[in-house]
Amino acid sequence: MRVVTGEEMGSVDRFAIEQLGMPGVMLMENAGRAVSERLLAHYGDDERFLVLIGTGNNGGDGFVIARALKDMDRSVDVCLIPPEEKLKGDAKRHKELYEKAGYTWATFDPVFFHKTDVIIDALLGTGISGAIREPYRGVIQAINEAERPVVAVDLPSGVPGDDSPVPEGAALAERTITLQQPKLSYYTYPGRHYYGETEVVSIGIPPIAIANTIPTKRNVWKRADVANHWQSRAADSHKGSHGKVGIIAGSETMPGAAALTAGAAVNAGAGLTTVNTPRSVMPTVAAHVPEATYFPRDETIESFYENKDGIAIGPGIGFDAKGRERLKTLIDHFEGPLIVDADGLHVLDEMLENVREREHPLIITPHPGEMAALIDASPGEVNRRRFDVAETFAREHGVYVVLKGPCTLVATPSGETWINDTGNAGLAKGGSGDVLTGMILAFVARYENVQPAVSTAVYLHGYSADHLLERGTPMETMTASNIVKALPDVFRRNGTSA
Repeated sequence: MRVVTGEEMGSVDRFAIEQLGMPGVMLMENAGRAVSERLLAHYGDDERFLVLIGTGNNGGDGFVIARALKDMDRSVDVCLIPPEEKLKGDAKRHKELYEKAGYTWATFDPVFFHKTDVIIDALLGTGISGAIREPYRGVIQAINEAERPVVAVDLPSGVPGDDSPVPEGAALAERTITLQQPKLSYYTYPGRHYYGETEVVSIGIPPIAIANTIPTKRNVWKRADVANHWQSRAADSHKGSHGKVGIIAGSETMPGAAALTAGAAVNAGAGLTTVNTPRSVMPTVAAHVPEATYFPRDETIESFYENKDGIAIGPGIGFDAKGRERLKTLIDHFEGPLIVDADGLHVLDEMLENVREREHPLIITPHPGEMAALIDASPGEVNRRRFDVAETFAREHGVYVVLKGPCTLVATPSGETWINDTGNAGLAKGGSGDVLTGMILAFVARYENVQPAVSTAVYLHGYSADHLLERGTPMETMTASNIVKALPDVFRRNGTSA
């Protein structure tokens, strides 16, 4: 599903109205009806609603919601926050229709909070930017202090539709019912904290309106996408059919990085996994991953990457002059998907010219700190501009960027961005990134197209953490090894074990 900013959604609305001939008043009716249906599904017959209405389309939606709920004989109070002369266009028409239906509204008074069960936030829509001004600032503060469930229409009031900073005093919703398309701020932090449980409802705008107005290609990679791109195994296949992968990982002080990466690759379906690690480390790693084969680090890199379908380099490796030369050789000469992670990212900035000249897929998997080092910025700046940072680097250098963190992004050289919505804070622990690298390697080695392979690996990695949490593993005790052990169940639960 395409993810949009508030400005982009405005363009979609205008296209639907001006080019497709869909009356704005009809779209507003569709929006209000869709939200009211979800409210009736979530809340009981005895719940009392308070609809708080602002100007603009969000306020018009609020009048439709109130009318629809009253038509169903539900208990509804309606408060109009701005002076009524501020209402214009379609919002004004729906206010008039609400009144002609015999229903009344009042000016805002905090006393209404004492006789309501659910507050409907229809104050500010996607057009908000910057600080929240009065009278909305005081009303939203009262909402947040009311100790009542808040349901936001489209997005919580005060929260921008893009990745701009969230202003002080934005509405904290228990639930958000988003209209037509998910908004970008839902996939950013701290924006997501304000949304609560979120669902998207259609208001009847055809896909052609989105295709013709939104230049950015940002989509959420869903469970259905995983299943639709799954590579089933033929009955007569063999280990060479499912990816011969090489992993350059581990050192005397970090043997676990090699074990985790290799274990993830094996459990994510790689047909034959070979680990390049120091001779002294090989017995330790082999004890944890007996299914892999091993290649001593002191042999030539050319003999290691021969006949490999994919290579990953970096986890726990450290980087001296020889390590730099290995990475540069792989960038220049390895003719398959190359994944650079962890320690490999620490020296990649020295080789960006080689990266841009590379003809074969290169995938980088930075966390915000590693990404910041690559672009000479701070981690805070990366987190504030996650989409722009990942997308710009991917286009400029011709690489796939897996920018890790909440809602991990997969940005492609062609300008697409795929958003992952699985995972939890249990992944915020050493070794999780090594597991992801191994999983990505296993998928890219046997998938024809890189992006579905990477996005599927990212999705299942996060899903593993969600599965463990669901099965009772606390986030605090979740480990990277747990993620690897959960993969058989995760594959089965996603309908991908055919």
